[in-house]
Amino acid sequence: MLLRQCRRCGAPYLFQTLCGWNSSGTITTMAPKASLRVAFVEQGELHALIDGITEAIGFPIDEIVSRGEEKAQKSSVTELLSEKMLRGWLFRSKGFTRRFIGGVTSVAACLGHGKAELIEFTREKSLLMRMYDPYALPLVIGDLKGVYEAYFQTASKVTILERGETPMIRIEKAGPVDREEDPQRLQLKEVPTVPGEITLTRCRGCGTPSEMTDAVTWDTAKGTIHCKSTGRRLVMIIVEAINAVIRELGWELGETVNEMVQRFEQRYIAEVYAGVGADGSPEAYKRLLSDPAAFGQCNPVEVIKERNLLTVRVDNPFCEPLLAGKVAGLYEAVEKVRAKAVWTPASAGYAVIQAWPV
Repeated sequence: MLLRQCRRCGAPYLFQTLCGWNSSGTITTMAPKASLRVAFVEQGELHALIDGITEAIGFPIDEIVSRGEEKAQKSSVTELLSEKMLRGWLFRSKGFTRRFIGGVTSVAACLGHGKAELIEFTREKSLLMRMYDPYALPLVIGDLKGVYEAYFQTASKVTILERGETPMIRIEKAGPVDREEDPQRLQLKEVPTVPGEITLTRCRGCGTPSEMTDAVTWDTAKGTIHCKSTGRRLVMIIVEAINAVIRELGWELGETVNEMVQRFEQRYIAEVYAGVGADGSPEAYKRLLSDPAAFGQCNPVEVIKERNLLTVRVDNPFCEPLLAGKVAGLYEAVEKVRAKAVWTPASAGYAVIQAWPV
């Protein structure tokens, strides 16, 4: 039922009840918390970030990434199943568990996270999943672990039994955690927003904006989303979750993580947009930033080009270092020069990003 797609535009009907596209350039979940933001990003961006930082520091960061995603998922699912939401007693009941697992995997497929097949399940002990087309294995592991721990209210451990294109993952109940976590590292931080005036055209069948459905195509059977113009794969992420992952990396690796995130995003964007053919005008840059607006990443309200200095104000940025990397990467692709970028924090709901040649 959750995987049904609109006959008019192809969007899963799930979005009709799950998401609200706003004139501010944001997408928010309608339940359980209206303030929880989501956004679409390219799968390649996530891999470029994980692989780039791994390359820079000399050891894998998969475990840190999984831990940050796990905390974000655990927080959001705990809220969904809280007694105040009148769902916890029903969803955790013995006869509902398999339906809950099936619902979670269907939602993940609609979000482009890949297809999950439940192989074995023993209530409150373990489950075994086969993953097809997983969007990023460290993030999938964090998702599974966070949902499992929130649902069964227990610690867990994950074992990857098979890797490759269709990994097999076992998650099982574990004993008490070895150390008490700093509460600040368990919290999702709400991203501040300001109003906007983006006009959206809605599908008459499901209400999803055509700015979104004209740009992407869903394959819910495979759990994938692809951009029609580029063919590149997209995934929907929880905005607070991607920021939690970056924050977790900062806790573990230090304050330079934001600069690394920006740098590896810039490198990825410069490569995939090479030969874009834009003329370098402010209008051209604003057009190139129109997809991030439809995808819930930001609202690019002002673009100024003074000689070689590009200044972009984005309201409601989903992640400042990633957007700074996107702007600088576009600058490199359009101007065909190496670029540097700086940005301001979005504590007031907007960020100013500047890029120039180096």
